Amino acid sequence: MTPVFDALVPIFGVIGIGWALRKSRLVRLELWPGVNRLSYQALLPALLFSVISTADYAGLPAGPFLAAAVLGFASMGAIALALKPLPVDGPAYTSLFQGAVRWNGFVLLALALSVFGEEGAALAALVFAPTVPLINVMCVAVLTVWGASETKPDIRRVTMRIVTNPLILACLAGAAANALGWFQTGPIADTAALAGRAALPLILLAIGAGLDFSALRARPRLLALSVTLKLMVAPAIFYGIGTLLGVEGLALAVLTAIGATPGAAASYVLASEMGGDARLMAGHVTATTLIAFATLPFWVWIATG
Repeated sequence: MTPVFDALVPIFGVIGIGWALRKSRLVRLELWPGVNRLSYQALLPALLFSVISTADYAGLPAGPFLAAAVLGFASMGAIALALKPLPVDGPAYTSLFQGAVRWNGFVLLALALSVFGEEGAALAALVFAPTVPLINVMCVAVLTVWGASETKPDIRRVTMRIVTNPLILACLAGAAANALGWFQTGPIADTAALAGRAALPLILLAIGAGLDFSALRARPRLLALSVTLKLMVAPAIFYGIGTLLGVEGLALAVLTAIGATPGAAASYVLASEMGGDARLMAGHVTATTLIAFATLPFWVWIATG
């Protein structure tokens, strides 16, 4: 587990710097949304395109790996739906659901290259394309039914947001370039690689800036359940499905790590917009980000043992 710990220390160190920058007001609070938007809309798509377009997938089990990832997220959605009879209000349930299914792929991308090498980073990048639409559709549907917002989402608008998601478009463009042998070298490849290198540090800083320790006191029992689903149940489900589908070695380790990543900050934004329990969601993101420092290495060790 030492290589994983060694790789996680700088990742969580940068997250900690982001929290300190916000807390100390060295970076003003109103600037962080711009950092998030820049990273999400431009820099991260450049990174995904760069990694996918130049990766060698010939010897990797990309098909079974992606199938296992999709089934893993769908299974976590089914498990969360099975918990609906719990005596909790609708908004709190939607946050429990989001906590079970949303993953912070940015932490995994930051970890992948140093722990899993170029092949692992290529698999981690590829998984965004099929899972981002699936997760968004599931979460929007649950929030539409059980969220407290009186304004229901415009289905056409939601669909367009998913179809035009820059992460999905970057993955598809990277896969096309890879298949056609385009942009393997040259100015476009170099530009994408250079822009992509700026993505993860900024995203990790923004994750740290978004941590809300006061939210850890919100509904502690429900928070404990959502953290358990995300950091213990999800990686076990992903590992089990991957094993059943014949995924092994490096691909199985990456797949299990996908399940073991902390909650995504985007879940807080969606909860705020659609009537979920935003405070519970903020507590979930904060708690899973902190606890994943210990649980992620454990699950990678299980998958590689």
